[in-house]
Amino acid sequence: MFDFGWQEFVMVAFVLVLVVGPKDLPKVLRGFTKFTRQARQMANEFTRSLEDVGADDNIREVKSMVADLKSGNLEDMARIVDDKEVTTELGKIKDDMDVAGLRDKVSEVQKAGQQDAATPKNKPAKIPKTKTQKTAKKTAKSGNVKGSA
Repeated sequence: MFDFGWQEFVMVAFVLVLVVGPKDLPKVLRGFTKFTRQARQMANEFTRSLEDVGADDNIREVKSMVADLKSGNLEDMARIVDDKEVTTELGKIKDDMDVAGLRDKVSEVQKAGQQDAATPKNKPAKIPKTKTQKTAKKTAKSGNVKGSA
């Protein structure tokens, strides 16, 4: 646990003998072992109490409610809560979450996207060339470029 070697143990034993004395050393060691035993028992008792709380039925119900919320199982939620206002609100949420209606909307959007992809795109219109562009092109082909020299 603490990675003590034999040298460290010898040093601690030597200091204990010097500080406590050889006469009282067995009493001190018994007291130390008793203290560590009680600390371990307290730690074990604490972990057992936490496990008992985790295994409680109320905690299981809360866990199942959270799982139902994540999965969208609103009927079980309404049955567990058993409150008229909450039940009506959960029913409204379920109606709003109409999966079939969402599928229809998604398929409509996909069809519209496929139709847009099937139609040809408009080509950009050609821009007519000006006279200076035409003459510059002709002079470049013929090689008659007038220099400034």
